[in-house]
Amino acid sequence: MQQITCVIIFIFFQCISFDLRAQENYDITYEDAAMKFGLLASPNGIGLTYRNSIPLKNKYSWSLDFSFTGVKQIKEKQVLNQRMVNTTPYIYGKVNRLYALRPMIGISKELAEKQNKNSVGVNAFILLGPSIGFLKPNFVDIEYFDLSNPNVIVTESVRYNPELNKFDQITGYSPFFHGIDQSKIIGGISFKLGTEFNWGYYSSDFKSIEVGVLIDWFPSRPELLHFVQNKTVYSSFYLSFAIGKNY
Repeated sequence: MQQITCVIIFIFFQCISFDLRAQENYDITYEDAAMKFGLLASPNGIGLTYRNSIPLKNKYSWSLDFSFTGVKQIKEKQVLNQRMVNTTPYIYGKVNRLYALRPMIGISKELAEKQNKNSVGVNAFILLGPSIGFLKPNFVDIEYFDLSNPNVIVTESVRYNPELNKFDQITGYSPFFHGIDQSKIIGGISFKLGTEFNWGYYSSDFKSIEVGVLIDWFPSRPELLHFVQNKTVYSSFYLSFAIGKNY
C-alpha cells in the first residue's frame, strides 16, 4: 500500500511539472494581438477603458483605445444647505457636467516581455485622438412657500443658475436624467501617455494595471463653473485595472 501511495504522489507531481512546462512553452509573446477592458480611476471619477493592440516589428504595436470618463474643474467645492432638513451636497456654481468619450490611436513599445506565469510584462504607450464631450446641464431641487398658501412648501426641479437660485432654497441635485435632453456635444482633442504592467496564470488571459496621464483640450472653453474662468485644457493622472486576452 505504501508503494502504491508513493507511485501516485510521483505521478501527481510529474503532472504538475508537465503542466508548468507546458504553460511556459506556450506563453503568448509580443507577436500576438491583445485586447482588454476595465475600469479607469482619476480625480475626475471612475470611467471605462478598452484597448486593442496589434503587433508590428521590433516589439512595437499599434493600439486602438477607447475611454469614457467625467471631466472636472479643479476648483469644484461641495456645499450643503444646513438651513433646511433632508438636504444633500452639491457643487456650488457648477452649472454643467462634462463627460468625454475618447477614441484614440497610438503606438506601444514592449519594455519587458511576460515570459511565463510568474513574470510581469511592461509596456509603454502614447495615444492621440478626438475627444467627444457631452455637456449636460445641472438641475437642482428648490423649496419655497406657495404664494397662494403660505403654509404649503413647494418643491421644484430647475436648471441650476447660481445668480437666480438662492443658496438657502436648494436642497440638492435633481435626479441625474433631468435635463439630459438639453445636453450638447462639443469637440476636442485627447492625449494619453502611460505605462502598463500585465501578468496572468494562463497563457492567453491576463490582467493589467496601468498608470499614466490623460489630457483633454476643448477649444470652446465649456462652462462648468459659473463664477470662474473655465479652462480649455484639463489634465489628470489616472490608474486603471483591466482584464484582457491575447488572440
